[in-house]
Amino acid sequence: TPDWGKDEEKNNKGKADEWAIAGEVTSRRQHKVSKADIAQAKEEYISLDWDDVFPKKPKERLRWLYKAFQAAKEGRVKARPLFDIVAHRKFIEGLKGSVATDTLNLIRGNLTIFSAKQQKQLTSDNFELFRKYAPINVLDSDDDEADAPPLPPPPPVVIEPKDKKRKAAEYEKEKAAREEEDEGHSDEDMETKRQRILAKGVERRVDPADGQAYTITDFISEYGGTVDRPPLEWTNARHTSFFFKS
Repeated sequence: TPDWGKDEEKNNKGKADEWAIAGEVTSRRQHKVSKADIAQAKEEYISLDWDDVFPKKPKERLRWLYKAFQAAKEGRVKARPLFDIVAHRKFIEGLKGSVATDTLNLIRGNLTIFSAKQQKQLTSDNFELFRKYAPINVLDSDDDEADAPPLPPPPPVVIEPKDKKRKAAEYEKEKAAREEEDEGHSDEDMETKRQRILAKGVERRVDPADGQAYTITDFISEYGGTVDRPPLEWTNARHTSFFFKS
């Protein structure tokens, strides 16, 4: 019996395969990686290389830790290498003041990522950061240390993206420039304006993180906030305030 239609069926099958391959090639060619995709990939990438993490400045290490914990929760990094970095003495080297406190609060707030043994190490006096910056329970002389109540939960730590801080700093600079321009439209003569501006001076406060004096714009650039609603670090440093006059 002749195989009617078999040749045609083979031809159709061959054409279908060609169409499928052509479709795959077309879809590959049409897929383009945008700048936004690249930026997002860079933002989401978390390096666990010690040579990348340890040389970072204290505030950048805090920012890295915040992103690393987010990645760990999403399953993008493993807990063990993250623990090895956090527990290393080089990671906490140079951490002081609010940066050290925020780092510890961030660790305490994400302890569930680690194993029970790792949690115990990070909440013991063997961990230098915990020993220096953890809240202290005040006990009566008759109380047993083992009966001490548990530490209060750590406050949430929010790290704003760099670009958001940059925009805030730019906004404050523009605002200061507008105010200075407005002052120039008054009826005062130039010498009076100059004396008034010099008398006002520039307020600076000491950041306990590094012991250096900064303006409110510097604080906003580092910690966020606005002039009307300055960051907590600026408010807490009011006792260090002084006016710099040129």
